[in-house]
Amino acid sequence: MEDIIRIKHLEIVHLDLSYRHIRVQNPRAVMRMADSMQRYGQIMPVLVVAAKPPRHTLIDGYLRVAAARRLRQDTLLAHIWHEDEKHALCHILVKDDQRRWDIFEQAGLVKELHSRHQLSQRELSRLLGKDPSWVSRRLALVETLPEQLLNSVQRGTISSWAATRVLTPMARANADHAQRLADSLMKHPLSTRQLFIFFKHYQRSNRKVRENMVNEPLLFVKAMVTEKEHRDSQKLAQGPEGQWTKQLGIICHMIQPLIRAADTVIYAGQSNLDRRGLLTAFNEADQMWCKLKKHIERRIDDIDYRQRDDFGAVQSRKRHSAHQPTVGHLQKYCAPNDQGKASIKNSSGNTL
Repeated sequence: MEDIIRIKHLEIVHLDLSYRHIRVQNPRAVMRMADSMQRYGQIMPVLVVAAKPPRHTLIDGYLRVAAARRLRQDTLLAHIWHEDEKHALCHILVKDDQRRWDIFEQAGLVKELHSRHQLSQRELSRLLGKDPSWVSRRLALVETLPEQLLNSVQRGTISSWAATRVLTPMARANADHAQRLADSLMKHPLSTRQLFIFFKHYQRSNRKVRENMVNEPLLFVKAMVTEKEHRDSQKLAQGPEGQWTKQLGIICHMIQPLIRAADTVIYAGQSNLDRRGLLTAFNEADQMWCKLKKHIERRIDDIDYRQRDDFGAVQSRKRHSAHQPTVGHLQKYCAPNDQGKASIKNSSGNTL
């Protein structure tokens, strides 16, 4: 499988692009590759299998072909594989550590080997050096989605992440919902984060809400954003005091069912071990509550002490200022000396 007989330049028009349909189109990647080839030339040859002369089947290098066409190049450097196509496909899948495959491209190649080249899942597992479950998951990925959705992924109008994490599990449960969501995403794309939030809410919703969500996914996302902004503005307006009160209300709400359940979980004839476990959990909660209570009391005492201390300091300054000489006192008991400076006189009128 490793033997490649020669490397040569081939005319792009003589390449048979029979596996183009499984490659995910990425215009940005094509532009980056074209820029690289224009700057540094073709670094890695494409991989082809000899067909009827002068035709060659392109196995790997579809991005380089697209970049070469963008640059209006006529030829590409190619490895010519001397064995058949199925071994060439296995070769590039085995060498997947040398490149980062899109999962749908990888699954598409596995499907080609399974359907067109008639390799069983067990044979694929052995040839690729993968676990049988890996082969099964890749086949299920492309067999679960409707053909139209697969085409959308391969055209790049729907991301592989959206197809793998959202549309595929949705299609297993409701193919119609998956198709409608995909149609909407092609018209009004959602970000990965928006789609993640959408699907999480979809999983928790009832049938009617799900129906509304897939009919208007963009409207749903906008409503969720508006609701979040409203919550954030309320939280900002309430400040930490509002959050404090809200959390205490939640604690009180949680205590009510505990009170009702106490008669059920603590009963006559209960083993000491069971009761000890319940009371240990209760005592831990009680200790935390007492800790909070003591902290609040210390905080209030500290504030009261500081206020009393500040009040006492103000009063002391007022009392001290009442005993200070005023301007009139200074004028009465002070007289200018020879240098023009004030000097202090005693009660008899003599200058000190």
